[in-house]
Amino acid sequence: MNDRFGEEFCDYVCKSIRFVFHMLLGDSGASALESYLNRKLSRNMYEVFCSSPNEFYKVLKSFLGYGADALLKIVASKLIEEGVLVGLTPGEFVELLSDGSENARLRLLKSFRRV
Repeated sequence: MNDRFGEEFCDYVCKSIRFVFHMLLGDSGASALESYLNRKLSRNMYEVFCSSPNEFYKVLKSFLGYGADALLKIVASKLIEEGVLVGLTPGEFVELLSDGSENARLRLLKSFRRV
């Protein structure tokens, strides 16, 4: 990654997102989602979340349809509740994921905090 977010930070973001998906969907549901998205993305879905949030969003939306936005808002709410995500509403979180710009990716990643 060619910006201030190094591998260690992205690992933290990946683990945080993974934790919430497993908490919400259970291990079986999250594993099924991971298997599908990893195959569609040809790489780890959580790494794609960090490197290309819009690509992650598009593939998740192609799988879940409108349910993707609802799920992502719940994910954001949990991240906010845990103190991992700050300065964004769940709606803004989804908007940043759906925006393919580099500025949106940077703003999204800047809102993650280590707890």
